[in-house]
Amino acid sequence: MTDKTLERLKKRCGEAYKAGEFAESARLAAEGAALAERLGDAPARLRLRVWEGESHWQDKNIDAAVAALSEASEEVPGADPADTFNALSTLLTIAIFARPLAEAEELLARGHAHLQRHGRTASRHMLDLSAGNLAAARGDWTGAMTHYQNAYEHQRNDSGMPRFTEASYLIKLAETSFMLGDADGVARWCAAVEDVKKEVEGDHLRAEQARLLCHRAGLPEPPKARTDAVGVARRLLHWLEEFQGYRADYARDAMHVLLLHGDWLCVETWLQYPGIGDDFLIGGDLHLARAREGLGLPPLDLVWPGEPAVRESAAVTERHRQMVPGELAAARAHYESKRDWAAAEDQRLQTDHHTRTLDARLRRVAELEA
Repeated sequence: MTDKTLERLKKRCGEAYKAGEFAESARLAAEGAALAERLGDAPARLRLRVWEGESHWQDKNIDAAVAALSEASEEVPGADPADTFNALSTLLTIAIFARPLAEAEELLARGHAHLQRHGRTASRHMLDLSAGNLAAARGDWTGAMTHYQNAYEHQRNDSGMPRFTEASYLIKLAETSFMLGDADGVARWCAAVEDVKKEVEGDHLRAEQARLLCHRAGLPEPPKARTDAVGVARRLLHWLEEFQGYRADYARDAMHVLLLHGDWLCVETWLQYPGIGDDFLIGGDLHLARAREGLGLPPLDLVWPGEPAVRESAAVTERHRQMVPGELAAARAHYESKRDWAAAEDQRLQTDHHTRTLDARLRRVAELEA
C-alpha cells in the first residue's frame, strides 16, 4: 500500500509541476521523500528531493531549493547518477543567478567530475551551456559564445539523457550574437531556431524570441510573418503571464520591441508583473525612450551594440516637448537608484559589467540633457 502511495505522490507532484503549481509540487515531493525514507528507498528519496528543490527554485524560494538540492547532489548507492547530476545542474543555475562566482565555478567542476566518474562525458554540453550562462552573467560575451558553440557541437553527438532541446542551444547563440552586435550571426542562428524541430512548448517561445531579436537588430521581417513584431511581443508577454516561474529573460526582448514602437502603456502595464518586469534597467529605459520621442529623435535600442537600425521618428507635439525634462530626470533617478544593485552583482560575479552597463545608460541621459 505504501509503495502505491509513493507512486501516487510522484504522479501528483509531476502533474503539479507541469501545471506551474510549484509550491504544491514542492509539498508533494517533500511528502514523497519522507515516505521514501520510511520505506528505506534511498534512490527514490534522492529523486524526490531533486524534484522538491527544482519546485522551490521555480517558486523563487531559493534557500529551500538549495537545502533540498544540496542534499540530493551527494551521491547515494543505487541512485540514478542522472538525478544527482540534475541536482548539481539546478544548484549551478541558482549559483549563476544568486550566489558568489566561486560557488558556481566549484559546481561546474563537480559536474564535470561527476560525468567523468560515471562515463557520461558526452553530456558535458549541459555544463558548457551553464559555463556560457556564467560568462554572459559577467558580461563576457566572447567567452559565452565559445561555451555556447561548444555546447551546441557537443549536444549533437549525445543521444542520451539528460539533455535540453536543440532550440535551447540555438537561442543562446542567437542571443550572444545580438550582444556582440553581429547582425549576420543573429540572422543565421535565429533562422536555425525557426527551422529546428519544436520538441516542447518552450521551443515555440524561443522561436518568438528569435523573431524579436532580429527585429531589434534591424533585420527584415520574415516574408511569411502573420503578424508584426509588436504583435509577437504582446503575444509573448501574454503567454508568459500564464507561466509562474522565471520569465524576466524571456520578457526582455518583448519589452524592448514595445519601447521601439512607443507602446508606453503596454510597457508600463507589464512592468507591474513580477517575473516579467524584473529587469533592473527597463523602467529607466522607458523614460529615456519617451524623452527621445519628445526631442524628435528616432527610437533606439539601448542594448544592441551594432549599427543602429534606421527607424522613423514619431510626430512630436508641444506636450511631448514639455515632458522631456521630467522624463530625463526620471530616467536618471531610476538608473542612479540601481547603483547598489550593480555594485553588489559585480562583487558577486567578480566583474565590472553591471556598473559599466549602468554608466552607459547614464551617458545616454547626459547626451540628451546637454
